[in-house]
Amino acid sequence: MVSHSLEEIGSSSDTEANRTLADVNAIATDPMQGALLEQRYRIRGKIAQGGMAAVYEAFDERLERVVAVKIMHPSYAADPVFASRFMREARSAAALNHPHIVAVFDEGRHGDTTFLVMEKVDGITLRGVLRQRVRLSPAEVLGVMEPVLAALAQAHDRGIAHRDVKPENVLVSPTGVVKVADFGLARAVEGGPQLTNRNTLLGTVAYLAPEQIVDGHSDARSDVYAAGVMLYELLTGMKPYQGKSAIDVAYQHVNSDIPPPSGAVPELPAALDELVARATRRDRHRRLATAGEFLAVMWQTREALGIVPVLVKAMVPAGGTAATSPAGATPQDSRAWESAPRPPAAPTGPTVAPHQVPIPKPAQGGTSVMPAVDPPTAGPPPAGMTRGMAA
Repeated sequence: MVSHSLEEIGSSSDTEANRTLADVNAIATDPMQGALLEQRYRIRGKIAQGGMAAVYEAFDERLERVVAVKIMHPSYAADPVFASRFMREARSAAALNHPHIVAVFDEGRHGDTTFLVMEKVDGITLRGVLRQRVRLSPAEVLGVMEPVLAALAQAHDRGIAHRDVKPENVLVSPTGVVKVADFGLARAVEGGPQLTNRNTLLGTVAYLAPEQIVDGHSDARSDVYAAGVMLYELLTGMKPYQGKSAIDVAYQHVNSDIPPPSGAVPELPAALDELVARATRRDRHRRLATAGEFLAVMWQTREALGIVPVLVKAMVPAGGTAATSPAGATPQDSRAWESAPRPPAAPTGPTVAPHQVPIPKPAQGGTSVMPAVDPPTAGPPPAGMTRGMAA
């Protein structure tokens, strides 16, 4: 199973700078422009277009707030199996309440289309950050990964797997707030119309766990694997596997262990190699079982290394726009299967303020990670955190 490309949910700042005249004309003639959904959501303009959905900025006339509305492609909306799954997964996602999860407010139908109303997040995707920075320092990597894992941990505690963890589904704001998008939507696609977009397939297969490739099985451990691959990519500036096709990349996930990050960036400590290895074991029964476990081990690792996570702030060019994928294009890294260049020298020290992550310790006897009302000061993991977790 593969899901759609979603660098779609970012903000208008992701797309405005690169919007071509054709894009502007397309938006001007878009039948959704100015539409009123359910006598409540007034469509203002398209933010992005992907293979599965288009995302619009809209104004909630009832609550007087700006929202993002994802409108499904007609081929999906017309499929009753997809529509049923989509509504069910949307309700599950709406039950999640976490500062690092893009909130889902509402779902519904408009004519022949199905739509989802979400929090509108200003910023760019983590993929956009990587395009700007290539790779991050270990302190910055932890500043991104800890809130991502905290968000996934709450979902896992409630029996919800994301199933499409990748940089395109992580949003980063100009102030350094990190949010995970699209919980459950990958599951809704199962059994729906087949995806044929090459870039979409390649962008997703880079993060698929072996069990997803072999038998379609996915659960919290599959999310952990994908997060481990993302950890590798943030540390090195490259995906662990390249190939000429999605099949080539998938074959490597099934038959090879994810290489240690220090193989690409020698100055990285061995403890980070071990962290990646524990999250990406091919045998899911030997892998860290949940994002909560992954987060706890990450805390142990950064305490041992003396790393203080720092904020990664999305860099928005002058004029308030970000130079990323244009509206109307599939916002996916089309170079996913190409040989990546050797990453540049490690960043020279933190350039932003210490990271403050609203993540308390796991619950006693479990792996629950719930949002805190006030974020703790960055520093060592909370006292009493579970230690010595099995590999």
